[in-house]
Amino acid sequence: MADLTPSQTIGPFFHQGLAWAIDATRPIADSGFVRVAGRVLDGAGEPVMDALLEVWQPEVQAVGAAGLPGFQRVATDEAGRFEFRVMAVPAAVAMARVTVFARGLLRELFTRVYVRDPQSTGPVGLPSEVAIERADTLIARPPPTGMSGGVWTWDVVLQGPAETVFFEF
Repeated sequence: MADLTPSQTIGPFFHQGLAWAIDATRPIADSGFVRVAGRVLDGAGEPVMDALLEVWQPEVQAVGAAGLPGFQRVATDEAGRFEFRVMAVPAAVAMARVTVFARGLLRELFTRVYVRDPQSTGPVGLPSEVAIERADTLIARPPPTGMSGGVWTWDVVLQGPAETVFFEF
């Protein structure tokens, strides 16, 4: 008798299973928010298509931001790209909690993205357990100087030397 082998999966296929929950056509007001865009990358730097990010910023609901719930769900495209909005906090740091689901992961990964006002000189407010040399994996890079309304850049790297900081909850 042959030994049993563990079960295998070819999914998940988030773009099919959760298409009903991702409404890319819904207009989102830019006022009071910054756009954050990036890519989900594997350890070799290759894009991860069919990943899903859940972005939660509960402060958004608390202030009654029109047109943008405190929870967003965005999928990556064929090039691993995604985009979402984060509520801007004047002269401070905005933070959103991000959960990453991707093919090949045994369970979700938890991280954060920090968007810091370029005029702010205060601390970003990262958790003390984040090593200073890895802090930049959590901080979105501002648009080039002079680009009003530009897009902030933040990539999620799943493994390797440039791996994004992930948290255990």
